[in-house]
Amino acid sequence: MEQEKQLQWFPGHMMKAMRAIETKLPVIDVVVEVLDARAPIACQSKTLENLIKNKKRIVVLNKADLADPVVTESWVKYFQANNINVLLTESLTKKIKPQLIDEINLVYGDKIKQQIAKGIKNPQIRVLILGLPNVGKSTIINNLLQRKVVKAADCPGVTRGQQWIRLNHMIDLLDSPGILAPKIANDDTKLVLSLIKSLPAKHLFLEEIASYLLKFLMINYPNNLLNFYQIPFDNKNISNETLLNYYQKLAEKYHLKLMDDQCNIHRAMNLLIHDLQVGKLGLISFEKPN
Repeated sequence: MEQEKQLQWFPGHMMKAMRAIETKLPVIDVVVEVLDARAPIACQSKTLENLIKNKKRIVVLNKADLADPVVTESWVKYFQANNINVLLTESLTKKIKPQLIDEINLVYGDKIKQQIAKGIKNPQIRVLILGLPNVGKSTIINNLLQRKVVKAADCPGVTRGQQWIRLNHMIDLLDSPGILAPKIANDDTKLVLSLIKSLPAKHLFLEEIASYLLKFLMINYPNNLLNFYQIPFDNKNISNETLLNYYQKLAEKYHLKLMDDQCNIHRAMNLLIHDLQVGKLGLISFEKPN
């Protein structure tokens, strides 16, 4: 992408967080990796994966209420087949504390028993919560504690520093800022991360994102697209011209006009992206396990 040099998705606070995580890892017992259920692989940072590869790990597939449930189930089986415990989080209202404690006890329970057998009366488990920006780490922590402990927002870069939070008498959580890889080589990954709001780049390459999204929906979720907008299309004949024609019709349908009464294609593109992000187009997943 031509605009890539303009994107600053690895700012100073992320570098500080990366270094802080490295210094804290020796005292960490369990890592909870929060991924967006719609795109788990795009949300996995190789930099983070290399840091935590020797730690016991739990994957939280967050925002499962926005993802295709059939695909999400296949992701659960995928991670379980790779000996990784998985927890689904479906909404902001559903309490997940008991399930997460159960998962922590599953992956670290034997160590706790060993500590008790050695005479340690109050064994402690230190849990690090990791993830890309805007995958929902702060919201999950607030959910766990049923009060607003950390700031959460529907945009990346809100959490700027680390903090320890007590989950119960035995478990301490360490929250950290969302960390993106310093370089994202795959263009499709950049586009997906922009669509799930982990990469703050929509305004820089709107047309690429919008074209990718419309083509993806036409191929993978044609009924969702047709049922919501009631605009017919031929998903056997997809080209730049047919994609632009669809956005033209979308702009006409919603009366999105420029000052000269021409169709406002950019507003139509933003409309489709917004409708996807708020769930109006139904349950969508961008990745499936290989």
